[in-house]
Order: sequence, then structure tokens, then C-alpha cells
Amino acid sequence: MLHKAESLFRRQADRGAFPGGQLVVRGGGRELLNLSLGIARGFRGEEGEPVPVTEDTLFQVMSTSKPLVAFSIAVLEDQGIIDVERPVAHYIPEFARQGKGEITVLEVLTHRSGVIVPRLWHEHGLWPDWDRVQEVIWDAAPRYRPGTLAYHPYEFGWILGEVVRRASGQPLDQFLAGVLPESLGPLRLRLTEDDRTVVAHSYWLGAKRWKLGGQDMAAGFEERNNAPSTLKSLVPGASMMATASALARFYEMLLAGGATSDGARLVRSEVLERYLTANVSGFDPMLRSFLVVGRGFLLGWRGPHPYGWWDSRACVGHGGGLCTVVFGDRRIGAAIAMVTNGNRSLWDVQRRFAPLSSAIRRELAASSL
Repeated sequence: MLHKAESLFRRQADRGAFPGGQLVVRGGGRELLNLSLGIARGFRGEEGEPVPVTEDTLFQVMSTSKPLVAFSIAVLEDQGIIDVERPVAHYIPEFARQGKGEITVLEVLTHRSGVIVPRLWHEHGLWPDWDRVQEVIWDAAPRYRPGTLAYHPYEFGWILGEVVRRASGQPLDQFLAGVLPESLGPLRLRLTEDDRTVVAHSYWLGAKRWKLGGQDMAAGFEERNNAPSTLKSLVPGASMMATASALARFYEMLLAGGATSDGARLVRSEVLERYLTANVSGFDPMLRSFLVVGRGFLLGWRGPHPYGWWDSRACVGHGGGLCTVVFGDRRIGAAIAMVTNGNRSLWDVQRRFAPLSSAIRRELAASSL
């Protein structure tokens, strides 16, 4: 099964689309494909001998962590601890500065708060200092009118992570560690150990300049994302170390309505459903793209999408950086994790992952799992 998808992934690696990667597909409670190939580290000459990717190699999957942040909010909503209709300032009074007092948790979850702070995107020296990052956000005025759909690259996780901390009394990563079972595998919002050899390096393979929200994200990309301070900092929504296998298991749990394979229920399905269905859609001036947004999740649509060339409305997931796409297809019940360490552009994400997603979904639909 999935021979076409495996062949395509191998051909992409052979032609230099990415140095290394993992491809995992789960469906019907089974692992249908688990492929690891290429180079985790050592792609640059100054890095030393190449280190091959294995199924245990952790990848820096960046914004693929946003659904985990959203899942934390869903759990606290299920417990009656958070009301997403309330202003963020109800949980974080300092957030009300600069006219942000009426922005709700739901508006942050759906990328409509208007709070975009590009200064923080590049100043990764600040990232180890959670409180300092929060101060910068509190002192920032909204860049867009609240209610405007405008993707939050980093702000999403920092704001909601602080909501979780205030509401639960725990940092986000500790809260998640108490909710997610070990059976899902490693999903690390930050590294606590000093050994970084298990993490693949992220590589910029695109043009010397590539802008997001008017900011050149290509400049210093590898330094920023491979820095020890980044890997050890809590940058939820924009940094996470994970394997494709763990990500696929997480989406398998979501497709099961919030229950794990052993029957443990992590969140009520009716609460989770609010996060996995469309809340808002429209043109996003940050990504310069049309988006269909759930609560922390990005949904497919009728036309071409990284989830496939054809109708992907049953698909819910998220991308990470310009190198990773993970989603669940609710129609066929499959969890698909495509993880690499090569980054170029948003167009490259579409060019690489749409045919791969299409090949997987087509073959699984034909087989009926």
C-alpha cells in the first residue's frame, strides 16, 4: 500500500527538495507507512559528517505546534476553566494595554486579534525570557483592526500559552505533558536536556530574501531555528521538536474525537469539534492567501491546497515553517505526517506536498482502509 506516495517522497529527496525527512501515514488503527530517509544534520560542509534520518529523529516542525496549543485551550474549555468568548485580559490583565482589552481568546485562536509583533520574530535572543516576551506583547498595539483575519506566526502561541499558564498554574509544556499520554510519542515544545544530537537541523534552501508580513524571514533562518536557545526556549505555536510518527498519532487521536487508541478520552468530542470545523475564512494579508480557519487548525477547501490538488474540505491540520505538513482526512479516517528539514517558500510547500497528499488520499480512498 502507498507505493506511489513512497516513490514520490523518495524522488523529491533525490532531486534535492529537502535534505532529509519522514513520512508516516496511519489509518484504521494501523501504521500504513513509516518512511525515513536522507540527512538529518551534516548537509552543510562545516557541520561535519552527515547524520542519517531515522524514525526516531526529532524535527523542528515550527507552526505545526499551533494545534497542540489549541488543544490545550480545548482541554481547559472542556474542564470549564477557560471561556474562549471572554477577553484575553480576563486571564491576563496586562494584555489590555494599548487598546487590547476587548480582544477575546477566540479571536486569537482564529487569528483575528490583529496583534502582530514582527520585532519578536527575529530577536530570538529574547525567546528564553518568557516574561520579557510577554511584556513586549502587552506593550504592543494591534497591527490590524481586531476581527481582521491575519495569521499570527509567533504571537498565537505566546498569547495562548500565557492564558494556559494563568488558568492552569503551569507552563504550557508542563500542562500538555500532564494531558498527553506517552503513547503518542515525543511532542516537545522545548528541549530540557542538553543533548541536541537527536534533533535534525533546519535548512534554508530558497532565495536570499523571502518576506512574510513585510519581514525578511530568510535572513538568519538557520541560525535562528537551530540555535540552542531556540530549541530550549518555550516558543509555542512556532517551535516544536517531534517525529512524524508522534504527529500522526496525535492526529489519529483527533480523528477519534479526542480518544486515544487504548480508549482514554482526553477531551469531549463535542468540544473538540468546535476546533476542527471552520470558524472563519477569507483572504489573509499576512500569508497573502485564502484561508479556512478552525480554532488553531487550518482546513482544506475545494481547490489546490497542501492537503491535495482536489477537494480537501474534509482535511484539518497545519503546516510548519516551509517544510512540514500534517493533517487528518476525516472522510477516509487517515492521519498523514510529512516532515522534512528543507525550507524555500509557500509556493514550494504547495508544489511539494499537494501531489504527495493527493497520492496518499487517492490510494487510501480506493482501498477504503
